[in-house]
Formats: sequence, structure tokens, C-alpha cells
Amino acid sequence: MRYVTSNGIKELTINMSDNKTYILPSYVYNCPILTHLELFNCFFKPPNSFLGFRNLTYLHLERITFVPTNQFCVIHVPLVVDLVLIFCCGTQYLKMVSPQLKSLFVVVGHYLVLNCFMNCNKLSMLVIELEKVEDNPKHDEISTMEKFLFSFPSHELLYLGPLVLELLNANIVLDELPPKLNCLWCLHLGVHFNKVDQTSCARQLIKSFPNLRKLLITVQDGNDNAETIMKYLETQTCLNRPLNKLEYVTISSFKCSKTEVFFVKLLCVRTPSLVRMCIEQGIAIDSKEERNITIKLMRFPRASTWAELFYFPFEVTNAD
Repeated sequence: MRYVTSNGIKELTINMSDNKTYILPSYVYNCPILTHLELFNCFFKPPNSFLGFRNLTYLHLERITFVPTNQFCVIHVPLVVDLVLIFCCGTQYLKMVSPQLKSLFVVVGHYLVLNCFMNCNKLSMLVIELEKVEDNPKHDEISTMEKFLFSFPSHELLYLGPLVLELLNANIVLDELPPKLNCLWCLHLGVHFNKVDQTSCARQLIKSFPNLRKLLITVQDGNDNAETIMKYLETQTCLNRPLNKLEYVTISSFKCSKTEVFFVKLLCVRTPSLVRMCIEQGIAIDSKEERNITIKLMRFPRASTWAELFYFPFEVTNAD
């Protein structure tokens, strides 16, 4: 490691096979021409002399524990374009200086402190997935997430996992989002259609981006609370405005529940510019039931006269 870091290495991945947490060697911090860095399962505690990774364009940090020097752990990465953070700890001590950041992929097992990314004005692609929501998240923490998600003028692609929707729904009203979000054209949501809060937040997001052209929904597992959700979906305020720019819709892991089928119906009648809708069945069901659902979907009225609907049945793969 000392040899390669002192001899012009540009791409470096450190992943210990035994999965034990280790202390990142100090000489890794003094590797000035690194452009691609991936670190797994280590303590990140830079020395006081650390000036940052000045030439880094890609940074992947997974199961990293940030240890503050003095008060914060400051990482200067002025050229980083793509950043991946997966199950990292100590993010409350992190200050990330990355003015060129365009893509941020975050997966956390608890609430993520996002303050360190507030100045990333060029951010265009954001993916956030939560594995667990705290029982009583602080109001200012939720407000910080709200501000972070909806304050960047350059957002083009956005993915929010189901627990992010659940967290947001309790705090925000999305009916009148600022016009600076007009750039967003692709929205990907993970939704439990058996939960009112997630379904509510999903529909608010879908109808709140005026230039949305592509919508992807991944249906999450869960028991279908059909009666409650159906009452909500049938209200006049649910998708009460046409989605005039939406052209492509993909729904994957489709469970064939009443609420999912009705949600498809709402999309069909509210998308006059729809070109193609693809539905990918996510579970094995009786062939007769599958045929009935397919017929029902095909018969739904469509606001777009040229829209095509493709239905892909679930395929069972046999392992050798």
C-alpha cells in the first residue's frame, strides 16, 4: 500500500476480505493524483495536514466510520462528480466540500445528516434509501431533508425509497413546489401501496413536477390494506391535475393488488402525453387471475390516444 500510493496510483480500492473494520493507513490521505477511490469497512480519520483529494472524480464509501479531527471530518474533493455513501456512520461529523458534485447515491440504516451537501448546487442525480426510520425524528432534521431534496435548481433525476416517503409525508406539503424544480424529468419511487402515508407522498410528488417525462415505481412488499387506500385514491384531490408532460411509465414488482390496479387507472386517465406504460408482474399468480387483470388493465380509458401498454407476466426461473 505504501508503495502504490507513493508511485502515481490513480485508481484505488481497499476492501478487506475478512469484513473487519480497520484504520485507513495515513499514506492513503497523501496520494494527490488519485482520481477513483473506493473504501470499505474502515475508520476515516484524516491527519491534521490532510488537504483533501484534489484530483478525485469518483468516491465510493461503504460502511465507513467518520472520526472527527477536532470537531469535524472535512473532506475536500473539489473535482468529485460521483459520490456513493452506503451505511456510513458519523455523518454528523462530516463536512464534504465538493462543488462539482452531480450524482449522489446514499443508502443509510438510520436518519442521514445532509447539511454537508447543502452547497452542492450542480447536483442533478440524487438517490436516497433509508433502511430504518427513527421512532421520533427531530422536526429540524426532517426539515433539513425537505430543504435538501427540493432546493436544488439542477435536479434532473430523483429516487426516493419507501421510508423516505414515509418520513417526508408527515412534515411537508408538496402541492406548490418552487418553480426552480422544473428541471426534474425522471422520478423513481419505491412505494408500499398498503400504506396511506407513502401512497399520499408518492402522488404529491408525481403531480408536483411540471416537466416530469419519465416515472418509475417499484412496488414494495406488504399486505394490501385495500379499503383504506381505495378511499384515499378515489378522492377528488388524488391526481386531480393532468400530467401533461409524462410520456413513459414503468411499474416493476407489480403485485396485482386492487390499489395498484386502481393507481394504474388514475395514471392512464391523467396522462394525455403518455407514449408507453410498462408493467412488470412481481409475483406468481393463477393464470386465470393473471388474464383477468391483464384484460382489466387493457380496457382502462386512456387520455392519450396513442399510448401503448405492455404487461410482462412473472417468470419463474429454475436454478440448476
